[in-house]
Amino acid sequence: MPWAVGPWARTKRLETLLVDRWLDGCVVSGRKEVYYFTGFLTARLILPTYLLLRVGREPVLLTGSTDEKKAAQTFGGQIVVYENYRLEERMVAYPDYVAAEAEKLVREYLAGSRRIGIDAWNLPHSLYQAIMRGAGGVELADISHDILSMRSVKDEDEIELIRRSCELADKAYIKAKTLVTPGRTEVEIYSEIHRELSRLVGTFQYFAGDFVSGERTVEVGGPPTTRVIKEGEPFIFDLWITTQEYWSDTCRTFAVGGRPREEIRRLHSLVLRALERGVETLKLGVTGAQVYGAIRGVFKEAGYGEHFPHHAGHGIGLDGQEPPFFIPGSKEALRPGMVVTLEPGLYVPGVGGVRIENNFLVTEDGPKLLTFASTDL
Repeated sequence: MPWAVGPWARTKRLETLLVDRWLDGCVVSGRKEVYYFTGFLTARLILPTYLLLRVGREPVLLTGSTDEKKAAQTFGGQIVVYENYRLEERMVAYPDYVAAEAEKLVREYLAGSRRIGIDAWNLPHSLYQAIMRGAGGVELADISHDILSMRSVKDEDEIELIRRSCELADKAYIKAKTLVTPGRTEVEIYSEIHRELSRLVGTFQYFAGDFVSGERTVEVGGPPTTRVIKEGEPFIFDLWITTQEYWSDTCRTFAVGGRPREEIRRLHSLVLRALERGVETLKLGVTGAQVYGAIRGVFKEAGYGEHFPHHAGHGIGLDGQEPPFFIPGSKEALRPGMVVTLEPGLYVPGVGGVRIENNFLVTEDGPKLLTFASTDL
């Protein structure tokens, strides 16, 4: 089968990384990392899948026999399979069994290698032992940070999946706006939104986040509860939605019954002003610390600096929070192709909390908004 465009491009960049670091090859073992380079992600709870890449050779994917056809839909290299389900003797292929299969592959494919890259953050001990047995006295080099840095700039296929997640978030807010009426519970509203999203996508849909109302909004976030919402109080919806593992992370604050108290209206206006200031800073070369400083600066000027206790945003992709991070100590600079959030918020005891969060694609022509749901109370 031919390669999917995105995985092919990312695998070639991985090979370039190996050359630059004087590595003969690598073994990638993290579930999301393997997916990133191959486009293959199993639906099974346990299916160890490893990617081997030798400089100058066709990459090899080791996975279970039940998923071979699915892997071939996006991965154009060689696929080696092990029996992960055999009715007579095996329902689940645990890592120790798979490591024995991996050792054979390492011995053949990486023979003669002196230095091999590994994503050590994810490497199972059983696979580590298999590599050391199969490749002899090879030196291992951790490329976890290199892969994380690579992931911070998105390809077109990744951006498209994030866009779909953002579109679902927009639809969720339209639904949420109709539900924030006095007498409902937080968990009832959460359940109705989740049901609507599942109906729209026609299958299981990951949907989580912060669902806090009234005095709970001062706590910044938390899961929905049986708390009954009341007229005029704020309700924070910080929604985490994924499409094929790619995240959107957005937030809106609604007033129950559509009639916000004046104190909440004032906080909301200030948060919107901070969001606008943040958007103005999303330019190439700007650091995460500068973005954070711009947003906090609005609150500090208005005398509310102490009521902004968290980060000002972050990158999103295969994880809900990934580089760049918009925090005081961040030196990470914005690059074209990054997808980021901005999430200013204020939480005042005795008044309530307000947070608004949008997602943006960083480009050479400035930030492109990816989330369009109304920010009105």
